[in-house]
Amino acid sequence: MTQSNSETYKSSPTGRTYLGRTILKRRLKWIGLVSLIPIVLLIAIVGFIGYRETIASGELKAKLEELRQAGEPIDDESMATYFEKISNKEGTAAWTEILTLSRAANSFSDKLPVVGVGNLPSDLRPGSEWPDEPRVAEFLQEVRPVIQRIFKADEFPQPVWMPIQFNGFRTLLPEIQESRTVARILYLDAIHALYHSDDDRALQDIHALRSVAQAFDWDAFIVAKLVSIAIHGMHRDIINRSLSMDVWNHEQLTTLSNQVIHPYDASKAWRASLGGERGMYYPVLNDIRHFRGIEGFDSNPLLAIPVMPSTKLTILRAYEDWQHCADAGDVGLVEQAKAAQARFFTNGQLSQAGTFLGFMMPGITSYAEGFDNNETNRQLTYASLAVKRYQMKNKRWPKGLSELADVGLVAKDWSTLNGQSFGYEVMEDMAYVWTYGTNGSPLGEKVVPSERPKAYLEAPENALANLVSIR
Repeated sequence: MTQSNSETYKSSPTGRTYLGRTILKRRLKWIGLVSLIPIVLLIAIVGFIGYRETIASGELKAKLEELRQAGEPIDDESMATYFEKISNKEGTAAWTEILTLSRAANSFSDKLPVVGVGNLPSDLRPGSEWPDEPRVAEFLQEVRPVIQRIFKADEFPQPVWMPIQFNGFRTLLPEIQESRTVARILYLDAIHALYHSDDDRALQDIHALRSVAQAFDWDAFIVAKLVSIAIHGMHRDIINRSLSMDVWNHEQLTTLSNQVIHPYDASKAWRASLGGERGMYYPVLNDIRHFRGIEGFDSNPLLAIPVMPSTKLTILRAYEDWQHCADAGDVGLVEQAKAAQARFFTNGQLSQAGTFLGFMMPGITSYAEGFDNNETNRQLTYASLAVKRYQMKNKRWPKGLSELADVGLVAKDWSTLNGQSFGYEVMEDMAYVWTYGTNGSPLGEKVVPSERPKAYLEAPENALANLVSIR
């Protein structure tokens, strides 16, 4: 039986070989085309990243040059220059000696009140029970030469320069912590002076406490600002405690009022301290080995590659954003800081920049709370002194805080930053002024209690004893 040509072609060995080769070529062609897709995509992605990083590199250079021209610190060298610019070398030798002597004194005072772990008297009035008083008196006599040096150091301009070796965020700042020891010695001496009705010595100690806070009030670091705020708080705390003793005359009350009359320049301090933090943090981005040892670093794949220009630029912009939180000063600072922190967690936490900032981001909301509490406490002390000044002038307690206008105050002087009037009450021979955060309630609850909280003793380091008793 005769077969058709087509059937002969399909059945011949030569035909089958030709057809197989054709199919194979077509398959290889499609495989090649499909394989090119990820390669093309990869090239496109690499090209896009390269283009983006080229643009970011130019913007980064411009931003760094802008910061340099403005005198802002961006590395260890510029940090040293900036620190020298904002501090004074005239008192360096004197304050170095004071820190050294105070450190030595602190080494054998572990059981002393404030300086160590001993207890302060519950009542400062002469004759009240204070079992530790003999030992305190002995210690204060031994450190009297140090205290005299502190008094004398007030003649030098503030803040004082110290020979700090800058090394990014690993920079050591022992002087900051040692300044707290100096403040504790003065605080203890003021307590002891008030206990013995030595108002002149107490007044000198109180003034010196303020000088210590100002001497180390460096706008270059957040930790320095926090310690300075704490020492300012100790300064006001001893004033508040003294008001329960009726020890000051009119001239002394005026002197103390002048020490707390001026609001803290929150806008300047906030911007400068965050600028300093940026200057100490930015250099380490050029060498991520500085992050070794930080928990979670080695397990994060985003930290296994060099820091890209876009990441550095994002970090610089984040610090700039945070700096703007205090543009309006204390008012609204906490809300602005919360919003800025929320923007960070919403917009960039999963990026490389977000990862680095997550490791090193300062707690700006808590920092803002510190400024808010510091200013509210200053106003409380100022208003409480005014109540006593009014009483001495008019031979009676004011019926309400609005009567403090008679001694030169205005409504914002007896109000919180969110516009609440301080609490006020007169009971027998005592007047009381209070604000939020009293009686152990959280400082985050910005509500002034309508009723006077139960009196309690704060730890001196707390710096925010928000109930003042005035005799």
